[in-house]
Amino acid sequence: MKKKSRSKAYPRIILKLSGEFLGNKDMLFNGSTIQYTVGQIKRAQRQGTKIGIVVGGGNIIRGRDAQWLNKIDADLCGMMATMINGLILHSVLKRTGLKVKISSALAVDGLAERFNKFRDQEFYDKGGVVLFVGGTGNPLFTTDTAAALRAAEFNADMLIKGTKVAGVYSSDPKKNKRARFYKRLTFDQAISKNLQVMDMTAFNICRQANIPICVYDFMQYELCDIIAGEMVGTIIDGG
Repeated sequence: MKKKSRSKAYPRIILKLSGEFLGNKDMLFNGSTIQYTVGQIKRAQRQGTKIGIVVGGGNIIRGRDAQWLNKIDADLCGMMATMINGLILHSVLKRTGLKVKISSALAVDGLAERFNKFRDQEFYDKGGVVLFVGGTGNPLFTTDTAAALRAAEFNADMLIKGTKVAGVYSSDPKKNKRARFYKRLTFDQAISKNLQVMDMTAFNICRQANIPICVYDFMQYELCDIIAGEMVGTIIDGG
């Protein structure tokens, strides 16, 4: 009974997933990690959680890394990469029996409907999984910002960012073994420390909308644990 009551801690979420959970430069699409990701989403949805997913495109191309391209064009390519990842997740999720739809910040006739807050929120509220692709629809903005925007627009209880590290550190723990791990931070602290786990625009949006952020190791912990309110990873909120 205790676990059942705790499962309602965050009944409405936006999940931000890096494209690197679907693959990498050596293997653009990794079947085993895709299945793991889909399993996590399915278990959370079966508990009655309302789920929207903002997916990145880093396994295909990162706009900021393509320095040989014009910055705007590189970002546009990155937005298109998120659409490819969204189509893959859509296909695999539907095969599990979940109701799922793609909502794109950029119109792609015949493949993805243009984002519509009212229509998409109705689908979300009825328990369907919404895959948000195309970032914000504008270059120079990250998919972190897109996730924060969708969290605010859909009245999410929490923005959850799945990463490959335990949470937020003072610096890159892979490069600095003395990097400090933060269990909890306020938005003001995250911004003043210029922590790179999310961009400043995303932090500011969540601060204004009073939406807490959880950053955690997606491959180590269950998404259901976060939704249940367990203290996993790093929590960033208003304090």
